[in-house]
Order: sequence, then C-alpha cells, then structure tokens
Amino acid sequence: MFIVLEGVDGCGKSTQAKLLGEYLKGLGKLVVLTAEPSKSMVGVALRQILRGDAEVDARTLALLFTADRMEHLKAEILPALESGKIVVCERYVLSTVAYQAAQGVDAQWILELNRFAPKPDVSFLLEADPKTAAARAKSGEIFEREDFLKRVTQNYYAYGGELIRIPPQSVDKVQAAIRKVVAGRI
Repeated sequence: MFIVLEGVDGCGKSTQAKLLGEYLKGLGKLVVLTAEPSKSMVGVALRQILRGDAEVDARTLALLFTADRMEHLKAEILPALESGKIVVCERYVLSTVAYQAAQGVDAQWILELNRFAPKPDVSFLLEADPKTAAARAKSGEIFEREDFLKRVTQNYYAYGGELIRIPPQSVDKVQAAIRKVVAGRI
C-alpha cells in the first residue's frame, strides 16, 4: 500500500507520518517512511535550493522535483512496495503541482511530466491555515511565507480531487481520521 501525506509547510506531515508508521508497525506491518525531496543526489540539490543556497527558474525546479521523484521511485518506493511493505511518503506529485503552479508554472505541464509516477493507494491533504502554517514552519525554506502558502493551498484544492482532506484539529484527531481511512484499506 502506498500512502501519501500532502499539505503546506508546517501542516504536520512529518508528525502524522511518524504516528501512522508507528500505528502500522504496531499492527505487524512492514513500513517504510520516506519523503520528497528524497535523499538522492537530486534531492540534496533540491534541499539546497529550498534553503536559498541557489536560485533556479520555477520550471527548472519542477523538472528537478520530477527527476528526484523518478529516482525516489526506482531506489526506494517501488522496491518497498514490491516486497510487500507499506510506504508512507510525505509529499508526492501534487506537491510539485501545488508549489510550482504557485510560482507560475503550468500545472498541466507538471502533471504531464509526472505521468510516469504511479498513483498512491490513498492520499491525504492535511489542511492548515496558511498564516498558522507559516508561523509553525521552521526550516527556513524559501516557500514558507503566508502569501505563497495561500496560493499553494488554492492549488491543492484545484488539482487534488483525489485527496482526502483532513481539516485542522488536534494532532490526535488528525491521526484518528487518517487511521480510520487506512484501516479500512489494509
């Protein structure tokens, strides 16, 4: 099973991924927790760009995220799925669409680039108020601004039709909502 957690910076993806992984392991499942950008060389370069260490055109950034995804799938996600593990991934295709479209890149072009990427079995959108999320985001990345996160949120709503939306609430309630959906599918 391939599970994706989407949402703006500061929405709680890492916390929820960790809690979901613990829950699934408690059920005796083999679980891989992963995230994009990945740990590949492309992912390392992306993290440098996101920290503001280098600047690239928004379309180049979309291409880099797509290249990282290809490597991530080949090196980690697909082998884990093929061996029967559950993969919980923070960010995937819709993050690239939501963020780079917020930079002015054509969303349909990004979707076409990512046509190779298999669809997750279930994808969640952890909703968050952009102002609150920007205040909670602590990585110092270039996108962690309220005005930008508002556009990203709008893009998730516009292009994320298959996302299961989880409204802002306590960590425990968000996790309970995620577990309820996942438990019905494993």
